[in-house]
Amino acid sequence: DSAIPAETGARVTVEGSDNSNHPLTEQAAGVYSSIDTLQLGPTVQYRLSIHTSNGEDYLSDLVAYKVTPPIDSVSWTNNGSGVEIYATTHDPANNTRYYQWNYDYTYEYHSAEQSVVYYDSTATPPAVVERPDSLENYSCWTSGSSTALLLGSSVKLAQDVIYELPVNHIEPNDAQLSVLYSILVRQYALTENGYNFLSLMQKNSESLGSIFDAQPSQITGNIHSLTQPTEQVIGYVSAGTVQQQRIFISRSQVPSTYTVACPIPDTLLPTSESALAVNFGNKYPLYIPLFLAQPMAGGPVKWQSNIPGCIDCRIGGGNNKKPSFWPQ
Repeated sequence: DSAIPAETGARVTVEGSDNSNHPLTEQAAGVYSSIDTLQLGPTVQYRLSIHTSNGEDYLSDLVAYKVTPPIDSVSWTNNGSGVEIYATTHDPANNTRYYQWNYDYTYEYHSAEQSVVYYDSTATPPAVVERPDSLENYSCWTSGSSTALLLGSSVKLAQDVIYELPVNHIEPNDAQLSVLYSILVRQYALTENGYNFLSLMQKNSESLGSIFDAQPSQITGNIHSLTQPTEQVIGYVSAGTVQQQRIFISRSQVPSTYTVACPIPDTLLPTSESALAVNFGNKYPLYIPLFLAQPMAGGPVKWQSNIPGCIDCRIGGGNNKKPSFWPQ
C-alpha cells in the first residue's frame, strides 16, 4: 500500500496576522476542521501551524484571504463522445484571475430486477414477507470526488472571465447516467503563488511520460519545518471563501442505450419452510425472492427468484441510503 499515512493526533491552528487563533479539531484520521464556521476576514492574512504527535512543528507563510466570486453556471453538453461538464465564472472587479475547482459526484443506479419481498428469519416461523423501505435494494447511490487538479487563469485576458472550463467527462452509455447523476462543483480563488504551485503539481503529476514532456520540476510550497529547517515539505496553504453549485442530469435528458440485465433466468422455488431456509436464509443467500408466481394453471405457487447479484444493487458497490439532497 503506497498511500500516505494520516497524521493523527496533531495540534493544528489557523493563525491570523491580527494575532487571532482558530484551533482545528480532528474529525477523522488526519482530517482537521473547525467545529464552527471560521470567522475569517479579507483584510487579515493567515497561516497554518501544525504540531505533530511526535513533537515536530510546521508553519506556513502568511497568505492573503481571497474572496471567491460566485459560479455563473455549471453547464453540460452531450455529443457522440459523452457528456462534458463545464464551469463558467467571472469577477467584475478583475481581482481574482486565478481559480481552482473540485467536485463531488453522486449517481443513482438500479439493479436488474426489483424484489418486493424478503425472507424474515426473525419471524415465527421464518417467512417471506413484504419488503420495507429500509431494506429496499433496487435503487442504490454511488459517490466520489474529483482527483485531477482543475485550474484556470484569466491573466492573459482583458476581462476576468473563465468560460466553460471542462470540469468532468462521462463516457457515453455510462452507468452514471443510467438514472440520475448529480455533481457539486466548488470554486476557489487563488493567489498567483498558489496557482503557480498547483500548476507545477499538475504538470508533474499529469505528464504522460513521453520524450516531449517537460521534465519534472522541483516543487517548493509555503509550508516549512521549524524543527528541521532543511526538511523539504511539499504542500501549499491557501485561505479564502468557497463558492459551489450543484446540477442534476437525468437519463431522460441524455438519450442512452445503457441497460442492466440479469444474465441468469429467474427460477421458481418452493414455498416450504425448509426450502425457504436453504435458498433464502443463509448469511449469503443463494437466491432472493421477487414475488409469488403460479407457473401453470392449478399448479402450486412458487417464489419467482434470482441470484443476489441481479437483485441487490448494493453488490454493485453503492448503498441504498438516499442522499439528503436527492430529489424525492
